[in-house]
Amino acid sequence: MDESLHRLLPAPKQATLLEPLAFGPPRTARVPDEISASPALARLLRILRSRVAPGAPNLDLSFDEPEERSPSHEAYEIQATGSALRVRASSPAGFRHALQTLVQWLELHPPEDPCPGLSVRDEPDLAERGVMLDISRDRVPTLATACNLIELLASWKINRFQLYTEHTFAYPGAEHIWSSASPWTSDEIQALSDHAAMHGIELVPNQQSFGHMHRWLTHSSHRHLAEVPDGVEHPFHTEKQPFSLCPTDPECLSFLASLYDVLLPNFNSSAFNVGLDETFDLGMGRSGDAVEDRGLGAVFLEFLTAVHELVSSRGHRMQFWADIALRHPEVVEKLPGDCEPILWGYEANHPLDEEAATLAASCSRFQIAPGTSSWQSLGGRTDNCLANLRSASRAARTHSAAGMLITDWGDRGHLQPLPVSYLGFLHGAEAAWNGSAAEARTDAELAALLDHHAYRDPGAGLGTFSLALGRASDPCGISTTNLSTLFFPVGFPERSLPDDRVPDLDHAALERARGALTDLRSDHGSLDPNGAESSLASEEFDWVLGLMRCSCDLAEARLETPHGSPLSSIPEDSAIPIAERLRSLGERHADLWLVRSRPGGLADSVERLTRIADTLHPHTAPA
Repeated sequence: MDESLHRLLPAPKQATLLEPLAFGPPRTARVPDEISASPALARLLRILRSRVAPGAPNLDLSFDEPEERSPSHEAYEIQATGSALRVRASSPAGFRHALQTLVQWLELHPPEDPCPGLSVRDEPDLAERGVMLDISRDRVPTLATACNLIELLASWKINRFQLYTEHTFAYPGAEHIWSSASPWTSDEIQALSDHAAMHGIELVPNQQSFGHMHRWLTHSSHRHLAEVPDGVEHPFHTEKQPFSLCPTDPECLSFLASLYDVLLPNFNSSAFNVGLDETFDLGMGRSGDAVEDRGLGAVFLEFLTAVHELVSSRGHRMQFWADIALRHPEVVEKLPGDCEPILWGYEANHPLDEEAATLAASCSRFQIAPGTSSWQSLGGRTDNCLANLRSASRAARTHSAAGMLITDWGDRGHLQPLPVSYLGFLHGAEAAWNGSAAEARTDAELAALLDHHAYRDPGAGLGTFSLALGRASDPCGISTTNLSTLFFPVGFPERSLPDDRVPDLDHAALERARGALTDLRSDHGSLDPNGAESSLASEEFDWVLGLMRCSCDLAEARLETPHGSPLSSIPEDSAIPIAERLRSLGERHADLWLVRSRPGGLADSVERLTRIADTLHPHTAPA
């Protein structure tokens, strides 16, 4: 069997080899109007024209209806052999998927080698296969970065995309909220929506609407809308801040309506993700009497229902995060019939199957959101990522979920560069399309898929390296939740060691990690990137390695102090070199950041590192 069958992404449900293709001048027939301007068709034709052999007969490319219709409108068939490429599908989406598969097949076979023919019958497990990118925890991608990512995801048959938004849309009159965040403008969103649609992806609007509103509520202009105006402790800032809107204040609904009226006209999608998750402070302030009287679940449901009315009256279907509803089963049973809860859980052992069963029993539609496991990791969490995505796929298929939304967060400075998330995007795309194939993937196959389809540089070796980088914390032998062991020292410098989030972190564990990092440094020196993406990713991974090693040394120095005491207790002979390295890493972080991301949020992210350096040795700070 041709090994390249295993390198199609996602793996087709049925694929067999046929007689080799003969590359004569391509000739198209019956091209459906809906795909005549498809970038995938243009790319396929460019490849075919570049491979024309002198004297070869025309290579006929035709598009037809399927002989037997599939229940999935995205199903497609390919018969590519000799001098004929025949594509069958019943929708533009199906034709686009077939074209992407053909493009992949040709790119997997160098022009100088014979290209086997191919027969494919394929369709997705899940109708909606999405990616959500956090643009509110410091890192805001440029329009070019987002467009490039859209094209990459489309080639893997992703068909939904969201930009997680708290404060990073340029709402008129809210300049004091977003002025330092490099927000997305209406024109940019419309341009991205059009670009996504051209590639078969629906850009879904996303705006937090209950919790996670601290970026708004810390300002005097909006503090009166807060549940706890004086602020609460929460995981997304080191200081107390007001966090959630007050659900019993009618003015909060008027505020949300004003946001929706500006945001929603920029999108073509009928869906709208309003958030509503992690309302940590609900009932702790102004809604306290209502919660005591009617119960937290009832107050939450009343607000959710009111938000639903705002969304539905504007012609959209409401999506929302399901965590609060799942804690109150009576809420799930009373949800508005047309809203769509999104179940999220990011650990390998999260009870996704159990929670999906709860939603399936009461909701006509729901989705499951696993994650890339990139955030609070520096270099990723390879094994948790794979297990979480596969678990989500199994639960989604078992309980007939409408789709899977692969989330990528940026907690505590969004220090991880974009390529750290490629494994999650890539494997999640396959898990949502063909979960059985995803379950069977080996490390060697995943590395090859990353090299071919993400880094687009098969000889560079980045696939194998990135899988190993996501296991750099494993030698510590410490089980962690929502972070990697080597992130903790730089990500949580205010906490003492030992800490219950990294139990048993000791000198021996750090020595094992240091050995793994030494091996990774040697492996990095053997990489041979030759493309723009692979070269940039290699630089970003080099920076990650440097920060991981510095984090190891910081933890080691802290363990030398009594009870892992504060940073200021580290002796100067250890503190000064670490502080200098952190400053240097901060400078390089800024340089690499600006290649893919906007300036907004950069200062806050870099300050995560320089604040540690200043505490270790203030004299290293610039005058």
